[in-house]
Amino acid sequence: MRRITTILLLFSSFLSIGQDAQFSQYYAASLYLNPGFSGIYNDPSFHLNHKRQLQSVDVINELTQVSFIFPIKPNGQHERSIGGAGIMAFNEKSGFRGVYERSSIFANYAHNIKFGLLSTYLVSLGVQVGYELRKLDFSNLSWGSQYNPFFGYDNSLPIPVTEFNDQQNNIVVNAGIMYYFNPERNYLLHSYSGFLGVSATNLNQPNISFTTDIESDAPMLFKYNGGIEFKFDKFFFMPSLLYLNLRNNHQFNAGINVAYSPGAGRYRAKGSQLLFGAWYRLRDSFIFMGGVKLQSLTVRVSYDMNSTLFDPNRNINLAQNSMEISIQYSLSKNAGAKRATNPLF
Repeated sequence: MRRITTILLLFSSFLSIGQDAQFSQYYAASLYLNPGFSGIYNDPSFHLNHKRQLQSVDVINELTQVSFIFPIKPNGQHERSIGGAGIMAFNEKSGFRGVYERSSIFANYAHNIKFGLLSTYLVSLGVQVGYELRKLDFSNLSWGSQYNPFFGYDNSLPIPVTEFNDQQNNIVVNAGIMYYFNPERNYLLHSYSGFLGVSATNLNQPNISFTTDIESDAPMLFKYNGGIEFKFDKFFFMPSLLYLNLRNNHQFNAGINVAYSPGAGRYRAKGSQLLFGAWYRLRDSFIFMGGVKLQSLTVRVSYDMNSTLFDPNRNINLAQNSMEISIQYSLSKNAGAKRATNPLF
């Protein structure tokens, strides 16, 4: 019975991982979304995302990523980048009392290819290689064998888990490609800009089993993203899509970002911006975002409102509401009048 309980516990933790280990503000966590993104930045930039579910039960789902992107410009800072390097650290806690934790650090490189009149088209190919540590913490759990019939639960008794290792580590390889039309976002020459991307994680399919006698290869997760941006007076609109596929399990996100730029010129944004957004994660949640861009600094806050439209009579609701904050800081000296070449406001 103890073995069955342990397996069910771990299964529920991994199930929550497959559903929840994604950022709602997926474009604000660009290296986590697609390694190809580091090839389309023109200025060094720092990114931080933190997401946590708001719940009263002991189930924890918490995601944090920190990344830094540095464009490569062999002909000087005033030239367009030919690619970019980056580093990303990521931490995830999930399951009952945070029984499962995953920490990783990745090095990222992408190279871009420009073609067409005035470099109207851009293709960026990126790869990530990193180290990943997964841990199981059984110390926060209560076991039946730790029950003392005289005075109840006794946490001084040993934890009865022998069939699982408490940690394992791997080298992980990810890759992605981004296609961009009108990367300069020059709306005087073109009425819109657009982008498409495809990425795959766990290309080397490392063994992620915690058992000593059974191997389990990590499945490849495929991410497909795309969007289009157009300008209307001082407003910039960007509808976008994100589709994920993991072992024929699907997740679909659709929504729109809106930026209001009071100082916008005829064809591009300038100065401070007010940011808004709304998305729907299919059969899961509605997401609302608000934020501001002040010169080099961009801050966004979003709220995931869990959808109960499809099963209003369920007694247990494990997918709780959550909040996410993202911070982006550009090291460009002219960030107020110059926009990074990426689909982020």
